[in-house]
Amino acid sequence: MARRNGSSTLSEAVLKNLKTDILSGRYEPGAPLTVSELAQKFNVSIAVVREALTQLTSHGLVIKTPNYGFTVKTVSEVELDNLIETRLINESAALRLSIANGDLTWEANVIAAHHKLAQTPEYTDFNQKSVISEEWSEAHGQFHYSLISACNNPILLDMCKRLWDLSQLYRHWSIPQMPDRDFHTEHKLLLSTVLERDSDRAVELFKEHIQLTADILLNNNDSKA
Repeated sequence: MARRNGSSTLSEAVLKNLKTDILSGRYEPGAPLTVSELAQKFNVSIAVVREALTQLTSHGLVIKTPNYGFTVKTVSEVELDNLIETRLINESAALRLSIANGDLTWEANVIAAHHKLAQTPEYTDFNQKSVISEEWSEAHGQFHYSLISACNNPILLDMCKRLWDLSQLYRHWSIPQMPDRDFHTEHKLLLSTVLERDSDRAVELFKEHIQLTADILLNNNDSKA
């Protein structure tokens, strides 16, 4: 297990590894995360594992149930609907403000973020299966953040960032369930509309973009019921 190195800590190292394992599907939705077993796996103390799991709970990847412990979060239609609704309210407002306030530097940053996303491979091999790569996931978040980064409201940006983090697990679950989804075209169309300063159309495309993720998950979940 990683040792302390500068600002890096054991808890941060465990957090990173567990996050990767959960997002890659190594731990399935609802899987128990036993503190003692994880402490042995990573060769750290129980306190370190508890700290990492508590942070993952705040990130929306893990839930803690009294008298039961930690488990990977499962698909919740109610939570997903609430996340979509809240994202639409806040990110749509941030997107409109960003389009209205953004200058040429903002446009250049948006174009650069899109170029990086488009050039980053979406999948990587993990445990003999294809999963969403961490590099693509990071580039995806950077692109979406760049779109709203000129809204000039740091509180609103913080809220949007929090909502993006809470939605992360749902995004990772949905993508493998629709491998032919054309993210490239969705993002390219959103980019061009934003650069045209068409706020209404940009918000409409953004709504369709995140609603499709929810539809994929819920339809797939219903088919398994």
